[in-house]
Amino acid sequence: MKAFNKDKNYLTIIVTLRGLAAIYVCMYHFTKDFLNEDDIINVLFENGWIGVEVFFVISGFVIPFSLLGTSFKFRHYFKFMKKRLIRIEPAYLISVILVLLVSYAASKTPGFAGEPNNVSVALLLQHVGYLVEFFNNTWLNPVYWTLEIEFHFYIIIGLLIALWDLKNQWLTISSIIGLLLLSFLNQDVIVFFKYTDIFILGILTAFYKKNQIGLFQYLIFLFLVSYIVLDSHGWLVSVWTFITAALIAFASHHGNVKGLIFLGNISYSLYLIHWPIGVKIINLSKRLKLNELSKYGVILIALSFSIFAAWLFYKYIEKPSHQWAKKVKFT
Repeated sequence: MKAFNKDKNYLTIIVTLRGLAAIYVCMYHFTKDFLNEDDIINVLFENGWIGVEVFFVISGFVIPFSLLGTSFKFRHYFKFMKKRLIRIEPAYLISVILVLLVSYAASKTPGFAGEPNNVSVALLLQHVGYLVEFFNNTWLNPVYWTLEIEFHFYIIIGLLIALWDLKNQWLTISSIIGLLLLSFLNQDVIVFFKYTDIFILGILTAFYKKNQIGLFQYLIFLFLVSYIVLDSHGWLVSVWTFITAALIAFASHHGNVKGLIFLGNISYSLYLIHWPIGVKIINLSKRLKLNELSKYGVILIALSFSIFAAWLFYKYIEKPSHQWAKKVKFT
């Protein structure tokens, strides 16, 4: 595996942040309700859910950064959506199958105390269309709720990029303000609205990196939107999303740490399958009477198995999907 992609739009810091965010989310799920509340490892990762918001900032940056200044127009919109779906859908759908298989196997093990593995065709179709929450149902994998938000972001950002005229900054800024105003709409209907302010931190960073807004403008917008994030999501989310945007904007993109680059490359796969792999290992171990040291060993096993499975997932499912998506050209 290459240490990093040579594509000019591929920034090492992005992959590094993805790797860190994925590990943080994994460790949050592995340690929560498993270690003692005051355990140092539990304390270290008790806010690991923040990795999700880090992913949202990154997504807000990556797509505008790759398309701003190109010949992307409205006529390319459906190819854009096709390209995104080819990249994310195969890994997602196969992870759904994995969740079903693991859940079925777990239900047959001695001492199983979970819910019956009853999955309707309707629920599966809702997963395919990212409509589970519209029907007030429960995701088969708790992390899938974020994919619904990402999917809604793709729908909107493709239209906005086609609309943006970099020669008319007022039009561009007005559309971003309009996007920001969505965060004040009914978030029970479309959950994405709740997170538009976080995605905008990434979008603004893309404008700055593309030299469409100056440093002073960028900093003003960055602090302003971060304040809105503070009001709607709390200080922890505001601080970490601000740091994420600032690192993308100002950190060096030349050096790389191979371990983090590797984790960044497999981060989507790791995010998808750490629950059916790692969390299942944690849950199985709860049937045993373990001391804290033994629990550390279980967490290490859960993380190792999750990373190995994610690597296989990336190599044989996700990476081929990326190659397939590259064949879709905006012509």
